[in-house]
Amino acid sequence: MEFWKDSDEAAATVLKLQEACFKDPDLSTSLKKVNQLIVYDYSESGPGCKVWVDCRNNQLSAGTGEPPGTPDLTMSLSADDAHRAWSNKLNPIVAITRRKIRVKGSATGLLKLSPKLKKTAEIYNRVLAEVGMADKILK
Repeated sequence: MEFWKDSDEAAATVLKLQEACFKDPDLSTSLKKVNQLIVYDYSESGPGCKVWVDCRNNQLSAGTGEPPGTPDLTMSLSADDAHRAWSNKLNPIVAITRRKIRVKGSATGLLKLSPKLKKTAEIYNRVLAEVGMADKILK
């Protein structure tokens, strides 16, 4: 892996990002509208490297490992490409067409969040700085 010491570090950092996004009123409202159980599967970067986000029933929760139910959407990609995507340096639509991100299920709701990527990247960079990983912030 280019950016992470191991898959646990990648999953823990993305989980902190999700929790920070839940605290943002605009992003949390947009996530609730998606109304899906989403899994980001980074397992090609290491065993059990999954982060799930449950936006169903007007609630928000997130965790690592196996999700609490059958996912509506699974996005499979490397933890390094996830880092680029959360940093707004990898366009998810282009990455899907180039097969850097493989999608199982309907990504329509999630793709509606594309306009929120800039704000998400700002939160991600703040999270990286807060957890002592400012050196991972992509310029």
